[in-house]
Amino acid sequence: MTIYPDSLEKDMENAGSEPDPRKKYRDIVELILPDSLMIFLAILMIPIVVIPFLVDLKDSIVLGLHLADYTIIGIFVLEYLLKTIFARNIWKHVLNPWHILDLIVVILPFFDLLQLFGGFGRWSPVLRLFRLVRVIAAGGRAVDRRMRRRQVTQTVTVKPATMHIKAVDRSLENVRENLTLEQVEEYLDNSSHTWIDISAVSDADIDRLSNVLEIPRLVLESELTEESYPRIDYFESYSMIFARIADFSVAEKGSRRLLVNRTGLLVICYGQNIITISKTENNFFQKILELSRKYHDKDEPILIPVLYAVFKYILEKDKGIIGFLEQELMRLESTPMKARPPDFLETTFHLRKEVNQLVPSLLHKKEIATMISAKRVYLEGFQAKHEKLFDILADETAYLQETAENARDNLLSLIDLYINTSSFELNNVMRIIAVITSLGIIPALAGLLGSNLIDNPWNIKLWQLSGGVGVIMISMIWIFYRLGWLKW
Repeated sequence: MTIYPDSLEKDMENAGSEPDPRKKYRDIVELILPDSLMIFLAILMIPIVVIPFLVDLKDSIVLGLHLADYTIIGIFVLEYLLKTIFARNIWKHVLNPWHILDLIVVILPFFDLLQLFGGFGRWSPVLRLFRLVRVIAAGGRAVDRRMRRRQVTQTVTVKPATMHIKAVDRSLENVRENLTLEQVEEYLDNSSHTWIDISAVSDADIDRLSNVLEIPRLVLESELTEESYPRIDYFESYSMIFARIADFSVAEKGSRRLLVNRTGLLVICYGQNIITISKTENNFFQKILELSRKYHDKDEPILIPVLYAVFKYILEKDKGIIGFLEQELMRLESTPMKARPPDFLETTFHLRKEVNQLVPSLLHKKEIATMISAKRVYLEGFQAKHEKLFDILADETAYLQETAENARDNLLSLIDLYINTSSFELNNVMRIIAVITSLGIIPALAGLLGSNLIDNPWNIKLWQLSGGVGVIMISMIWIFYRLGWLKW
């Protein structure tokens, strides 16, 4: 019996390698024949093998124990063969010392067949005792698995990302990287038009960041909460805007699955400077910078174009998710009922979960854009032309929100239609079963009566009973027909 190492270890072995097409079959084998089951069967073999040597039992009981013994052995053989066939590297799997022991333990019981040939019968008890080696192997593999898991826990440590700081001057051309918090403080003291991007902020960095930005730790920590909804908070000397940037991918395993990863981004409008902070390492700094250059006038501060570019970039990501949702809806709606995959409900529920997160997020973003456009938040250098830009941004966000709401409604309708259609088909099946059952009970009861016609006091003949049964069955068929239960 093969007891594989912990799944974390297997993931480490497979990390960075090309996809393994046999992995799904290994997962099925692991699901049907898990390690816990094989260890239980190995332990169960102890009394099955030992008891016949210690106690004189009836032949029938001994035969039953033998049958149980060979049934367990058959399961062991099946498990060994399947895991060998579907191993990522068969030779490496077979030549593993533990698997060689497994192979020996699997083969040993077949030496019992030697008792069929002459003088080898006397070796049968000894050979049967060797089956207990399987229990030792199972225990050893279980201990080895536990030790490997402990080693992995001790050796695999996640190294926290180092806080990375970049800065851009008012020309949006000169980018400085790997800055320190002391240099950030100098930028803020000089009050120059600067965009400072701080990523991979850990909990240990928040205290230092709070001191440099002169923002209370409690405020900064609450604003960086990933679960927060998009919002804008303004204080006496600065304003804070929190939003989440959604990056999505499509998994093609089985049905298409939308995978969305949302990264929180805190934007601080700090006088002439703009500061963006995120807790994770991100790759959107360069993209937002390129977008900012399109809307930047060299004679104006950079706060407005960078802030606009941030919102424009966020909306572009949301637009991509909505576009995928609309394509999936069209594909699912055009798929015939009988051709829909078994995980249809799971797929649609997953899409609905994503769109349910998207709709309120877009609503809050629209409110933020409206507040900025209405000058409810002080932004240095904000002019009438910028007001029009954010008005357009608010309208675009409102359109995306309406589109997302329509997609959510269509998803709900699609789910309801699928459930109702499935229920209707199930009702049809149940009706057919009810018809078959009803028509089957009547002849069965008539058969019981027909078997007792001899010497009955009512002088009922067989043809009379058969005719009565026929009339009842025809009447039932007519009733079922009129009720529409015979229609498929």
